[in-house]
Amino acid sequence: MSLSFPKTVRASLVLSLVLALVVPQMLQAQSQIVQSSELAAAIQKVAASRRTNLEQVRSFFSSKPVRTALSKTNMTPEKIDKAVASLSDQDLAKIAEKTQKIQADFAAGAMSNQDLTYVVIALGAAVLVLIVVAAH
Repeated sequence: MSLSFPKTVRASLVLSLVLALVVPQMLQAQSQIVQSSELAAAIQKVAASRRTNLEQVRSFFSSKPVRTALSKTNMTPEKIDKAVASLSDQDLAKIAEKTQKIQADFAAGAMSNQDLTYVVIALGAAVLVLIVVAAH
């Protein structure tokens, strides 16, 4: 049984997804003296988190249903992969979280192939928009 969403719901979903990914967050600066061992541990934690997020996003965009959805656009998994690699850690974490949710929803049957296509196109576009915004 697949759920069918009205066009307005799909459009709202796509718009909210793009807005949630494009709107920059305010960064809070904190000034503290940090021990070098704490700094090294923090750097390792951030690097491990980034690797995990990159693997999640790359796995999502290389999956067969997503490749099929992307084939209907001029976006390729290679373009997306190149763009994803240059995302900030925060943006990458958001994209990874979204891709996990999308995969879970699709696997549970909460999304049809058509719904997945719309979401994949929106997510791919959001990744490319984030790169363009970051470049300026």
